[in-house]
Amino acid sequence: MLDSQTDEIKSKLSVEEVLSAYLQTQRAGRNLKAKCPFHNEKTPSFMISPERQSWHCFGCNEGGDIFTFIMKIEGIEFYDALKLLAQRAGVQIKSHNPENDGKKRNVFEIVEMSRKFFQECLKIKNGKLALRYLQDRGLTTDVIEKFELGYAPDSWDLLSKFLKSKGYSETDIAITGMTVKKDQGGYYDRFRNRIMFPINNIGGQTIGYSSRVMPGSNESQAKYINTPETLIYNKSKVLYGLDKAKSAIRQKDLCIMVEGNMDVVASFQAKVENVVATSGTALTLDQIRIIKRYTKNIAFSFDTDSAGIKAANRGIEMALAEDMNVSVIAIPEGKDPADCVKKNPELWEKAVQNPKLIMEFYFDSVFSKYDCDHIDGKKKIAEELLGIIGNISNDIDRGYYRNMLSDKLELDEKIIFEYENKIKREKSGFVERIGTNNIAKKRMITREDQLQQRILGFIILYPQFFQDLFLDLEDYLPDDRINGIYSDIKNLYQKEGKINDELIGDIKNKIAAKSSIQDQGSSILHIWNVAALAVEKNIDEIGDMRKEAKTCVVNLKKIRLKKEVKELEIKMKNDAINEDIEKFDKLYKELNDLENK
Repeated sequence: MLDSQTDEIKSKLSVEEVLSAYLQTQRAGRNLKAKCPFHNEKTPSFMISPERQSWHCFGCNEGGDIFTFIMKIEGIEFYDALKLLAQRAGVQIKSHNPENDGKKRNVFEIVEMSRKFFQECLKIKNGKLALRYLQDRGLTTDVIEKFELGYAPDSWDLLSKFLKSKGYSETDIAITGMTVKKDQGGYYDRFRNRIMFPINNIGGQTIGYSSRVMPGSNESQAKYINTPETLIYNKSKVLYGLDKAKSAIRQKDLCIMVEGNMDVVASFQAKVENVVATSGTALTLDQIRIIKRYTKNIAFSFDTDSAGIKAANRGIEMALAEDMNVSVIAIPEGKDPADCVKKNPELWEKAVQNPKLIMEFYFDSVFSKYDCDHIDGKKKIAEELLGIIGNISNDIDRGYYRNMLSDKLELDEKIIFEYENKIKREKSGFVERIGTNNIAKKRMITREDQLQQRILGFIILYPQFFQDLFLDLEDYLPDDRINGIYSDIKNLYQKEGKINDELIGDIKNKIAAKSSIQDQGSSILHIWNVAALAVEKNIDEIGDMRKEAKTCVVNLKKIRLKKEVKELEIKMKNDAINEDIEKFDKLYKELNDLENK
């Protein structure tokens, strides 16, 4: 069932149409190319194949189809990408897990219905007081509606009664986090007499709420409370406002991190839209990595008193450990961006255009606290700043700031370096605590990998070369997936006595039928498509295709023979086995023959 749904979506949405909404593309023969959105590059190495409905970056080796692209660019799972693309294509998705999907659908419906209820409650008596508060904070009707702000009435069960009238049970409502179970039985509304900020997922669906108690009401209540974890809401993986800010973040190549929901809304009103917040929770590593999908640049705007800096420190350290470019935006007036926007929107617009690099901010802050002319001051400055410098994952940046510290303290760099190592020995570093060293690294793409890929591409695109160039490659293709495709092609050649475009197409169709829908980025079909793109991406630069294909074969064989010669040399050296001299000479002769070619 899932196969037919994905095929229907692909028939209605081309890879060019979907990816061009996120990337600036340009024609490259029958394909398109762009700068990769998943890593920094100056020269485009991201290729899109409309013919094969696939994409691949030859810089970071990411690739797949429209589903894998949406999963990666939007930071969502396969089924969510399926639903998002189905909506764009006008395709009705049939559930693969009816029971679980039914529960999630119920939660989405109840949370969405609650949002509309809260919005309507802005029109009732106390709701108008909430509306007036929002307006007094400088928000316009347009931005209040854009962010769908609302009001939760001062009642223990008004929302519950409304939802029950729509056919939902108390249990259904409780699962969404909108109600709380009483000790003596029954339920009451979680949000009462509060201004409501809907929290949306990346696709714009409401999944939870952040709420602020009405000013002047019961001060014993928590000022802010949020929806608890539910089937659809995971607070560590959601950023308030990201659904609205993602395009601006890409366009500006910067994400501005503020502390509160009101700061996000006010910033949008001031036409600064690349802004998100964590909805009252500490910034998490998952959230940092979500931001990193859109940009490597993050600017923190926080209250510069000690509490504000302390609250932001962990997020800053995580961003540095993730090799992000971190800066700080000083709030020019007021205690937060919302205050600044209310007093003078132009000041906030100007401030975000001049962020200060985070290390410059830290240097200024720490040096202002201690006397750097006194030895104790030097020690304290070095200890604080080296603790921060040690979190920087980029070696060049880390070395640069270590040198800066050495110069400003007028101490030999060797002393600074030794003191840094002493600090590391005394306490475990932040990078180890958050486990960035455990992040799985992708295997480096070698020259041998590239040659295998291109040879398979030549076989796919120019099967007429097969008999002359590609008949004896089984021992030279160590990638099992490529070797498997090659074996299928060679077996068909031996069976039919020929290989042509039609027969190549038959093999591709069989591979496509077996490919995993949910793992297009590593499927055999993806290997096939990438191999073809590996040749097509330089097609305008290749004069003689046959000669280029032959050169690839020769170079691949040379790599393999050099490996064998080296292994034999080591064996002979270690074991002093002279009986292998004949094999050694034979390999050298083969290698020399190839060099001559």
